[in-house]
Amino acid sequence: MPTTTKNHTSNLYDMKHLVFIIFVMLISLTAYAKPHCQGFNNYNNKVTIVFTDNNAGNRYTVTDVKLIPTWKGEKYPATSVKTTLKDGVATVTLSFPHITQFSNPKVTLRINGKKTKIKVCQ
Repeated sequence: MPTTTKNHTSNLYDMKHLVFIIFVMLISLTAYAKPHCQGFNNYNNKVTIVFTDNNAGNRYTVTDVKLIPTWKGEKYPATSVKTTLKDGVATVTLSFPHITQFSNPKVTLRINGKKTKIKVCQ
């Protein structure tokens, strides 16, 4: 019959903690809310996209915004970026030059310095 040493028991204890920490990290990553598209229109000679982020916190800076309207990959910089932040929820309105052809459009941008990609709702 194998005997359990103090070192062996300690390793099992450390392994259980490691599994628990990984489990908590996975849950926290799935709970992280990503920005999601709320609206899209192509009126008044411009493209307007509105997205929200329910997990914005108390600081929300949007920079380096570009619209990629088709799979061809041409990028159009935003002509206007307006951000409102209330109770930890950010609402961002983006304006771009008038574009007429879209195929699976997306927006690339930086939120608080972190590069992000958002699928545009149509």
